[in-house]
Amino acid sequence: MTGALLRVEGVSKSYQRGDRRLRVLEDLSLVVARHETVAVLGSRYEGKTTLLEVAAGLSLPDRGEVWFEGQELTGCRAEVREKLRGSEIAWIDRRLRQPRLKIVDCLALPLATGRGFGLREMRDRALSALERIGAAGCAWQYWSDLSNWERVLVALARVIVIAPKLLVVDDLLEGLGMRRTQEACELLCTVVGEIGCSVLMSVSDVEGTLLADRVFSFERGRLKLIAGDEHDGDARLIEFPGEFHGGARGAGA
Repeated sequence: MTGALLRVEGVSKSYQRGDRRLRVLEDLSLVVARHETVAVLGSRYEGKTTLLEVAAGLSLPDRGEVWFEGQELTGCRAEVREKLRGSEIAWIDRRLRQPRLKIVDCLALPLATGRGFGLREMRDRALSALERIGAAGCAWQYWSDLSNWERVLVALARVIVIAPKLLVVDDLLEGLGMRRTQEACELLCTVVGEIGCSVLMSVSDVEGTLLADRVFSFERGRLKLIAGDEHDGDARLIEFPGEFHGGARGAGA
């Protein structure tokens, strides 16, 4: 694929569970092009999060390579990968983050390293992002005070603050219901369009793939393309096989 931003090549990953070795990723390869959204659809606890962690440089594989903009993440020092995640690569989900900080400060934190912003400017940018996404009322709350929907909005505001080249989204839309999922997809699509970033996302429900250019199913450590073109990221019509739902669904990105 031309114009690749992220390349995952021949990656395998396993964990020790007592006296067993649990294989999570099995010789897995994946490419995300520039300005492309790729969704990985699978059940919970299958290993989708592990795949995303490896792709984002949060975790190293047992075998294989991960390349981001021509730089091999699997060969980088931990501090180099961490710096990339604060600027070029953004990770969002609905897990607890910095529980003792107000939301505005949680969002401002990535701007504190290497960007030359003062505290006031950092907070102003965070407040502006929250206002743009419709979550201004969350600014002075703690993460534990937020509803699931508010956590989705705050996560999207974080994307606006960081403005990454690659956005990695881990099951952000799980359990929201059809209406909220559609609303979240529309917001995410708007944010991604404004920033011009690529997206690699994991989803547990078909509804979460609405904005994807390509969709892969994930099962037993392997990927299978189920929607979109295998060789480019320009697909716009998503057609799902019958085993996923009763009828086909189209989605424009």
